[in-house]
Amino acid sequence: MYRSAPILAALTFILPALTSCGPKGGGTTKPNPDLPTLDEKEAELPRIPSRIETTASPPMEGHDPAARSPILDIMAAENARSMAVLAKQGDPAYYLAYQIVEQRVVSLDAEGGAIVGDNDDTDRILDVEIRVGAPDLDNTRALSDEANELNQPLRRRAVVPFGEDPLAIANHIWLETDRRYREAVIALAYVRQDQRTLGKRRAAVADFAPSQKQTYIGKPVKLEFDKAAWVSRLKRCSGKALHGMATRGSCGVIFTQNTAWFVDSEGNQQQQSWTTAQLAVSVGVKADDGEGLGRLEQAFAATPAALPDDVTIDKMITMVTDDLDALHAAPLADPYVGPAILEGRAAGVFFHEVFGHRIEGHRQKDDTSGQTFSSYVGKSIMPEWLSVYDDPTLVTLNGRQLNGFYRFDDEGVAARRVELVKDGVLTDFLMGRSPIAPSPASNGHGRKQPGFDPVARQGNLVVASARSVERADLEKMLLAEVKRQGRPYGMVFTDISGGFTNTSAFAPQAFKVNPVMAYRLYPDGRRELVRGIDISGTPLVALQSIRAASREIETFNGVCGAESGWVPVSASAPSLLLEKIEVEKAFIPPDRPPVLGPPSITTGITTGGL
Repeated sequence: MYRSAPILAALTFILPALTSCGPKGGGTTKPNPDLPTLDEKEAELPRIPSRIETTASPPMEGHDPAARSPILDIMAAENARSMAVLAKQGDPAYYLAYQIVEQRVVSLDAEGGAIVGDNDDTDRILDVEIRVGAPDLDNTRALSDEANELNQPLRRRAVVPFGEDPLAIANHIWLETDRRYREAVIALAYVRQDQRTLGKRRAAVADFAPSQKQTYIGKPVKLEFDKAAWVSRLKRCSGKALHGMATRGSCGVIFTQNTAWFVDSEGNQQQQSWTTAQLAVSVGVKADDGEGLGRLEQAFAATPAALPDDVTIDKMITMVTDDLDALHAAPLADPYVGPAILEGRAAGVFFHEVFGHRIEGHRQKDDTSGQTFSSYVGKSIMPEWLSVYDDPTLVTLNGRQLNGFYRFDDEGVAARRVELVKDGVLTDFLMGRSPIAPSPASNGHGRKQPGFDPVARQGNLVVASARSVERADLEKMLLAEVKRQGRPYGMVFTDISGGFTNTSAFAPQAFKVNPVMAYRLYPDGRRELVRGIDISGTPLVALQSIRAASREIETFNGVCGAESGWVPVSASAPSLLLEKIEVEKAFIPPDRPPVLGPPSITTGITTGGL
């Protein structure tokens, strides 16, 4: 699951973003026998790679032992004390990890020129991971009965006190460790019973992989911003956003200050500290047929000071309000199958959903998962000129801040680049500390939201093309394919709001991407904006339908939701030409616009501004 990072409480998993016009004369265009086919065009793609320029920060950069917090010592002492006892029980604990995450979240939201949200909260959450049994078989193994409530991990927010009082903090850790151990012993009993029932139907794959001990101490960072200045900027921004057809104009920021302490019984000790900042400009209106139309532009940065200036924010406002006006006048689209271009950000989310979730390692050993790519290691799954990797150590790509940066994952393993596809051939999976046969060790991708259990997740997914064409040439290839297939038009998707995918074996192995700005491109070069559609399909067919890539790379930043909660991610990709894509009608609720028009200055009520 993937969505734009939330900035307003009203945003759900995916932020939503009348006269019908069509080609004159109707009918379809007959293919031109003299026009090269797309396969022939592919052979002529120039051997020029897509442009990718990155900056990175390796995991140990900024290591400063002098900045060590006493909290790490408290956690390490309690970990050693607990293991000394629990390792000698009838059902011994063989691994114990503590993570404490302190997070301050500041959110300011404005609508129509007035502040509607002003929150500043700080939490300190404790997570305890305890493994009972042995690495080959422990309490974390999934049961064969998916419906069994004991097969579902517990979700509990354990807290520890603020400050550095040793006894107060140790007392909370002790109580939570005792609870978790008792739960783990019960879970192991069910696992053993399940294994006796299954017999030898399952391959013997271990439940846990050891890691190399690493200590990292990062300096504490402080969140700094001028609240009064931001309040003024957001009021001005949201007042200007209430423009044209928009009945909702919103601007908001979320600033965070994060410190994470991690210790485990293998000797890992890490202290990481960082800040984040994001800005969102959002507008919306209800179409006459009831569809909620919305446009969102966001900016991400490491600090509030690095967010866009007022001139850039004004450009963001103009973009979203112009797009919303165009969407309000756009016709609803019909279902479609044919060639299409996914522009950079849309292509990034496409790869995140179609490919990324299916190469997360833990899904390859889950009997309830579709395991789409489990048998494809060493085999071609996409064009030979495409490669894909995930690198959480990347800070920027082509000058754009990446949302999926981190130094160490939530299992104490250093982040590193993982080559997933090389020249079209699947080579590896994203791994946490739950091993699979092809990949027995973690590669630093065990991630989670505080309060959840870590599993393998994406960080910064990057699609690289060894052959590429200019963006204008990609469109020419689309029109050639429209004629070859005898289609009335092709589709171009320039922006999306998010998407989701199903990886369960109990349902179709399908994905859905939710476009916001979708255009019909007619053979005469005319564009027509349409709305009310989703892109759907199945992964193997979709990946093998890719025929060309652009030279430019774009990035979609957001957050991704899965069984380990919400984590920040990015997906970067060139624009892609697909030979065939399926478009279906989106759900439009049975709703209607307001009976009354919005207030205006003529009623004595202004619509916003300073």
